[in-house]
Amino acid sequence: MDRAGRAPLHYAALSDDVAQVVELLAGGADPDAADLQGFAVLHSACQQGGVESARALLDGGAVADYVDAFGNTPLWTAVFNSRGRGDLIELLRTRGADPLHVSHAGRTPVSLARLIANFDVAQFFTDLPA
Repeated sequence: MDRAGRAPLHYAALSDDVAQVVELLAGGADPDAADLQGFAVLHSACQQGGVESARALLDGGAVADYVDAFGNTPLWTAVFNSRGRGDLIELLRTRGADPLHVSHAGRTPVSLARLIANFDVAQFFTDLPA
């Protein structure tokens, strides 16, 4: 662990190093390891758009709706960092991530997607009521 409470698995996910993610999980690393702000490994993968690392983490037992200290889930992080890409959003949604989970700031992933104006992120939530 480093000073922020991040484990090697966080850094493997941040760099989308799928081979290292799989190796660390096979070695017993906790797929839900969280840093001092509750930012879980899956949040790290979502921050960088690491679809394959996120898939490996979910396959390894990571909780899709892990909540950090701010009330944000990995889906919220994926929406915030998507830059219009939907592959990670779709993966999380197919794995049960709740698009209506309310953060401490009163935002849901879907409301954040509809708020983002510079990319069409809302298109990944058209199945939900406005």
